[in-house]
Amino acid sequence: MNGNPAPAARAGALRTVLRPPVVAALLVCGVLHLPADVAHLPSRTPVAFLPLPAAVLCLGLGALLAVRDTAGAWRAGGGAAGAVVTLHVIGAAAGFDPLEGAVSASLAWAGATAVLCAAAAAVLAGLALVNRSPQARAGADG
Repeated sequence: MNGNPAPAARAGALRTVLRPPVVAALLVCGVLHLPADVAHLPSRTPVAFLPLPAAVLCLGLGALLAVRDTAGAWRAGGGAAGAVVTLHVIGAAAGFDPLEGAVSASLAWAGATAVLCAAAAAVLAGLALVNRSPQARAGADG
């Protein structure tokens, strides 16, 4: 033995270290996308519906990742975070605000914070998935 921890132990430790920041980033992103007035969503434009699925995905998958450390939870969380980043990039290119109708719509920093949190969650989830043990890559941890 050379004194280095086993690859599986390093991968487990990395996931343990990365899980709280990814969960926090997903939850912050979800809170920023919460709709301001759910009762009036049907009378609004289709763009006003966008914060609701983003909030549900981020909050739900952040909570899932908080309680389950599985590859599926990491993939879903990273995918949802990537989808939020994509939504904001498309919104900027097409000229609409993905936070229109959200609680945080009036906050100047909310859009940048949502994108940065989602991007950080996607990158960290990707790191956790790439650095899995060989047994986990073979599908042993779901």
